[in-house]
Amino acid sequence: MQNKLTFFNSNRAYYYLIFAYIVLSFLLIFSYKSIGGYEERVENFLLNRAIGIVDDASTKILDQIIFKNPNFIRANLTNKALRAENEKRLSVLSNQDIKSIYVLYLNRGKYFFLLDVDKNEQTEVNEPFFPENEQFFTQVVKEKKKRVFVQKNIEELSFTLLKPIIQNDKTVAILVIDYSENRLSSLLRVSVDFLSYSALILLFLLFCFLFYVLYTRYNKYKIYHNPKTNTYNRVYITDNYDKINFKNYYVALADIDFFKRINNLYGQENGDKVIISIIKIMASFLDKRDIFIQYSGEEFLMLLSKENRTEEQVRELLERIRMAVKLTNFTIDKEKFSLSISIGVLLHTEVEKSLQEVIHKADTALYECKHNGRDCISYFDISQTKKLYREKLKELIETNKLVCYYQPIRDLVTKELHHYEALLRIEDGENVIFPDKILPDLEDSYLYSYLTKRVIEYNIKKLREDEKIKISINLSADDLINDSILAILAQNADLSDRLYIEILENKSIDYNKVELSLQKLKLFGYKICIDDFGSGYSNLNHLLNLTIDYLKIDGSIIKEIHHDKKAYSLVKTFALFCKQNDIEVIAEFIDNQDVVNILKSFGVKYGQGWYFSKAVPYSELSKEHK
Repeated sequence: MQNKLTFFNSNRAYYYLIFAYIVLSFLLIFSYKSIGGYEERVENFLLNRAIGIVDDASTKILDQIIFKNPNFIRANLTNKALRAENEKRLSVLSNQDIKSIYVLYLNRGKYFFLLDVDKNEQTEVNEPFFPENEQFFTQVVKEKKKRVFVQKNIEELSFTLLKPIIQNDKTVAILVIDYSENRLSSLLRVSVDFLSYSALILLFLLFCFLFYVLYTRYNKYKIYHNPKTNTYNRVYITDNYDKINFKNYYVALADIDFFKRINNLYGQENGDKVIISIIKIMASFLDKRDIFIQYSGEEFLMLLSKENRTEEQVRELLERIRMAVKLTNFTIDKEKFSLSISIGVLLHTEVEKSLQEVIHKADTALYECKHNGRDCISYFDISQTKKLYREKLKELIETNKLVCYYQPIRDLVTKELHHYEALLRIEDGENVIFPDKILPDLEDSYLYSYLTKRVIEYNIKKLREDEKIKISINLSADDLINDSILAILAQNADLSDRLYIEILENKSIDYNKVELSLQKLKLFGYKICIDDFGSGYSNLNHLLNLTIDYLKIDGSIIKEIHHDKKAYSLVKTFALFCKQNDIEVIAEFIDNQDVVNILKSFGVKYGQGWYFSKAVPYSELSKEHK
């Protein structure tokens, strides 16, 4: 897990990878250069296996010769008959693979012939012998052990077996058996090459495996960390839910209050700098036992170790963090300002079933904190009624109590159906809960985006089941910059000609991000509509900054146009603006024919409201769309 945060350039991880790659490369080169020694050991092993029978037989013969001749050297030098007898015994070892068999004795460090099995070109006794590979002979004399070596300097020979003849614990002579170039030596060479190259390939594969491990760890580092802040991000905790023992931590979820204002006033780049500063402040209070995660742009998850830390100490720690942020003066373009944070906390994590539940309850406490005015710390208390209601909503959403009712949008001239707007409902037994009772309690919580995804999936299923129906769904500006929501829409782009997107009014909108998302959706073929235009926080900036296909004028204005001159003029102006910019207008809350007539005179093409139909479940829809 993450220790206390250290702020360094995230490129350092890349440099570590390069360094590891260089080290591994040197190891591979070193291994390659060392392959010669390995080949020699392999050769000796195979040669010892190949000469096994001859080696055993020669040992028995030498034992017989030495047993009968206590002074082996002198006896064979002076007794020609004995020498002939011993050469005959050694000739038993001869076969088609052996070129020569002879015995050399030592005299003052030099070698002389004593016995020679070759009758055609037999060497005279006491004739000097000058070995091509003297180091092997010297080694056999000193170590008193047999030695097999490959003959690299004599073409007609493949390899040679040297066996010491020992008397009185001293090497007095050497049995030499030379093997000629033949099928056996070729087979041995092939075997040595095969094993050597196999070892080299194995080293290369090991190199690749180690590099893969390092590269994978580096990729995980990049995936799990925000490169601008070097903190864990939400992907890390998503991938490690089951690995974190959350019961060992107090969990706190912190959010920078009204941070969207900073982005709107100074731009995202400056906003990111402020976030980095706040992360540094918060991290300075944590230690190596804690885990710090940038849960979203301006939201932070802190897992505070329970080891040697009481609940009271956690409360004091979080209060110090909150005050440290509040007392800091931030500067952008020479303008100074201060910020505050709200923190939701779950202390009793040991009774929870999963980390998701823990985070959800910390989020619920954070919501309570925002509801109470922000710039404070709220602790989850299961006895609180509102929190229980929020828990109840979560349970209803997750147990398939979510449904959509559908209200038709019609052509005002022909009365033909254009499409249906999907309106959220939650069924709790015989009660039906409407959006105005649901959304305020979910605002600024992860349940809001979760609910949005469930609504999208619900309507995608309807579109798959009913190939004729067309549906519009409501998304907030935050939904439109949510990657998981955009991914669902991208995966179902084949439905884009029957699925319309209505953008709900927001208190603040990051137009750059939302417009980028809208452009992506329009490439997939989706039609975009601004919903409830003229209500709440809406303004003409929406029209100037967003690329849309439809504008839906809020019902609070529409219902007044037949007796309020301002409403009348406002709708007429909207309609003219939209006509000049190729935007279709939809009027909602139509409840009588007089309103329809006025709207048609303005050129408004579509409308919805109780005059046409109330919103009803899918099962009660007329079949005209089919």
